[in-house]
Amino acid sequence: MVSTEEILLERPCAPGSKQEETKAAGDSLAQLGKGGALLMVCRTCGKKGDHWTSRCPYKDLAPQTEAFVDKPPTSDSNVAASATKGAYVPPSMRAGAERPAGMDMRRRNEENSVRVTNLSEDTREPDLHELFRIFRPVSRVYVAIDQKTGMSRGFGFVNFVNKEDAERAIAKLNGYGYDNLILCVEWATTRTN
Repeated sequence: MVSTEEILLERPCAPGSKQEETKAAGDSLAQLGKGGALLMVCRTCGKKGDHWTSRCPYKDLAPQTEAFVDKPPTSDSNVAASATKGAYVPPSMRAGAERPAGMDMRRRNEENSVRVTNLSEDTREPDLHELFRIFRPVSRVYVAIDQKTGMSRGFGFVNFVNKEDAERAIAKLNGYGYDNLILCVEWATTRTN
């Protein structure tokens, strides 16, 4: 349903100006209405020419609609996404957004990941990288740091490019003495919440 209404505006006149022009304009509006021309259509009740939509006497009686009448049609995927009202949806997750192959940044290659525990408080990522680089290319090193103290929390993760290199690192460094502590090196497992 498309509603069309013609809105005629009247400029306000200063006190003491010519009122005759206003009457003439009002007469022409009345003549247009009598001549069968459509002046306005109320979007609430659908009556023609009686009143404006904002001053509809039937607006309390009309059923409340949550959507606009002139809303463009939506696809089925957009309807499912908009089921939760008021929730922010980032542009990359909206319907029709193209996602490159490596878009999901939270997923890593966990099968080549090694967990290193029993690290000293002074251990940093460059130290761990230096220790594990002899086992070929390391793709990522992470040492858990306490945000309040800035000290190491005692564990870290090392991701290798190849699984064979990770196996050699586990075999050689598990039980290895490093910084007056004995390291525990094992396969990293995914955390279940």
